[in-house]
Amino acid sequence: MTQTETELSKMTASEHARNLNNKTRTWLSEGEGRMAMLLVEDQDFWANMGLVTGLDLARDIAANTISGLYKEQHGIRPRWLDFSKMTLAEMEAKVEELEIGVAY
Repeated sequence: MTQTETELSKMTASEHARNLNNKTRTWLSEGEGRMAMLLVEDQDFWANMGLVTGLDLARDIAANTISGLYKEQHGIRPRWLDFSKMTLAEMEAKVEELEIGVAY
């Protein structure tokens, strides 16, 4: 279940990172040989990057995912996209759209 922007804005970036890490740890435990990276759970780390709330972190992750997937498919980063004008839902929809074009 995806959390809403309101829910994410009420938690710290470190709380959101912890929630994501817990989901990742569960996924890792469900299959042999799985690998994944975990997020830093220290609030000072996120604050130093300008990411204070869970929403800040979720938006940053989505923006970086969009940029990476787009570059993988087209060879350039979509620098013309203004993520500050997009809702988290719009960003997540863009991630899903781009994931369809990636052959794993």
